[in-house]
Amino acid sequence: MTRATLLLTSLALFACSTGDEPGDSGSNSGVTTATAGTDPSTTADSTTTTGTSTGATPTTSDGTTTGDSTSTSTTTTGSTTDEPTGTTGPICDPGQANCVCDGDACADDLECVDGICVPAVACDGDLGEPDDTEANAQDLGEITDDDDITVMAEGVLSGAGDVDWYTYHALDTFGHVAEPTVKVTSSATVRVCQFIECDQGGAVGTEITCPEGTQTALSGALRPGCCGGATFTVSDFNCSGSSDDLQVYVRIDKPTQDECVEYSLVSHN
Repeated sequence: MTRATLLLTSLALFACSTGDEPGDSGSNSGVTTATAGTDPSTTADSTTTTGTSTGATPTTSDGTTTGDSTSTSTTTTGSTTDEPTGTTGPICDPGQANCVCDGDACADDLECVDGICVPAVACDGDLGEPDDTEANAQDLGEITDDDDITVMAEGVLSGAGDVDWYTYHALDTFGHVAEPTVKVTSSATVRVCQFIECDQGGAVGTEITCPEGTQTALSGALRPGCCGGATFTVSDFNCSGSSDDLQVYVRIDKPTQDECVEYSLVSHN
């Protein structure tokens, strides 16, 4: 082969090699483009940045962003509120000290005063008295409607929540008029009530008109009566039967001072 032929062959091979470069360049460009579009670090940074911007930009007008921000704030607030349970203090059980009364009852050594259970006042002369209820009223016996015949008692109210009950049977006798009368002398002002029940007709057959200065009342056992000051007389009453024989109940309560209140009681019919 001549030198000229070798030169032509070399030029032809060089030309073919030079013609392949655009294809290679295109292939390399494609890989570069794909890498730029799917670069994980670039995508992650972008997502993180977008999320941060969305959550940390409460001033945006985007409704969704505002909702996300509010939701995050609400979740945090809810968690904080739920942690300190009992922020209003321990539960106050009815009937316990300084709690509301359980109906009218309180735990031992407590008394119900104005709807609150408070420590009871312990007074000499009142310890163990079984006269705190109508059913356990202290029986003073029986008297006639002769005003010269009386029943008497002495006692102590142990504070504002204490109540003392007394009862006596009153006979209607010829020549006298039945008119239950009570007089209480005490170391502090107290409320006095008289309730009556006719032997004939019972409580439902007893009609009563309270004197001036007293108030109409009804006992727990539905006996009609009157409540007032230390001294008053119930002179206007009627029994459904022919006899005015009565069972009279006297209740002493509500001293104006929450302390030991001594008193004496005198009643006649």
